[in-house]
Amino acid sequence: MPRKFITVGAIITVGLIAIAALTLEVNVSVKDAWAATNQPSVEDWSPTQPYPTHEVYYPGTEALDPDEMRVIACGSGMPMPRLSQAAACMLIELGNGDKFIFDMGTGSMERLYALGIPLDYIDKVFLTHLHADHMGDLPAFYIYGPQNNRSVPLRVWGPGGGGTRPEWGTKAAMDSMLGMWAWMTGTLQGTIDTRSMSLVVTEYDWSKVNGVVYEENGVVIRSIPAVHFEQSASFILEWNGLKLAFSGDTLPNKWWIEHTKGVDLSIHESIFMPNMAVSKWKFSGEEALNAMTKIHANPAFFAKVMAMTEPKHAVAYHFQNDFDTLPAVVSTVEEIYDGPVDYARDFMVWNVTKEGVRTRMAVPNPEYYPSPPLVEKKIEAGGDRYQTPEWVLDGFPPEVDDVANKIFSDFNEEHGTDYKFKLKP
Repeated sequence: MPRKFITVGAIITVGLIAIAALTLEVNVSVKDAWAATNQPSVEDWSPTQPYPTHEVYYPGTEALDPDEMRVIACGSGMPMPRLSQAAACMLIELGNGDKFIFDMGTGSMERLYALGIPLDYIDKVFLTHLHADHMGDLPAFYIYGPQNNRSVPLRVWGPGGGGTRPEWGTKAAMDSMLGMWAWMTGTLQGTIDTRSMSLVVTEYDWSKVNGVVYEENGVVIRSIPAVHFEQSASFILEWNGLKLAFSGDTLPNKWWIEHTKGVDLSIHESIFMPNMAVSKWKFSGEEALNAMTKIHANPAFFAKVMAMTEPKHAVAYHFQNDFDTLPAVVSTVEEIYDGPVDYARDFMVWNVTKEGVRTRMAVPNPEYYPSPPLVEKKIEAGGDRYQTPEWVLDGFPPEVDDVANKIFSDFNEEHGTDYKFKLKP
């Protein structure tokens, strides 16, 4: 009996020792694996303090390193309006403080606003071409500058020249936009600070190959022609040893293949295959084949271009990224290209450094209010005060004067001011 007991006890003891050793080994392996991911150590986590790392990006909460680039998709979709995806728009933020908007398609403005960035910081807009799904929100972004506290002129770079009709160029388009807003800009004078209604337009020659479009503060932006009608281009941005390429609409083309080899981030359109254009967009067969193979880069074309240029990280955009469309796009790409690819959705974020690319999703603010002005606001700025005709003002009932005067009195008491309600000069 005693012997059996000792034998069983010994077996149990040995088993417990083995389990303890295994547990220790597992724990050590977990810690080693965690450390290998370059994440904060387990001890850095707390039930009451902010988490030391996030798998999503909260705009405005992370410093951008001096040698880092951040790109946010503010529009990854198509001309067909939808809540989940705006049309083409990318925000590029650099560690030197510069920010650039590449294209501003329909629906993208509210996504730019949802990031909470003061508009004085995002005053540089670069257009690949003038289709509405690449610049349709620019008129609204321009005209709503005063109400959203932009105090600097809006700067726009867009295609022109190269043998294209002058009336098709960006300067002509912006002149037409200003004409469209003539009543609104005129009546706002003297009501709010209108300095942001200044518009500076630079028309670059879209036909130039690797032509310099912008060169300031260590940043160089070049354009190359796109195969998408005439007056269409793509951009290459270089800064601090990093290189980003962004295509507008384009078929595969020799200029992209020559000048974007090995870039850090290659953002290129990857529209549907023809059969999906028929089933999803209700295109005719002829329309689908024309659009998907003669005007745009479909997933097969995208994959071939990436295989020929071998970027460090690729991004496919300009398609409706849904649960039932994405698998078909991915399958087509993977038949030809096996490098790293992200399939863009709105608010997807890429942090780019010389060490590589980190991809996350941003968590935007759906209830945005304007960021504060970065300079003192001045109502008199921007021109002479507009005065509504007196006969129109006579439509204001005198019985409401007491209500208006009380509003002014309460405001003055709260803010220490001495404004008077005066509707007529």
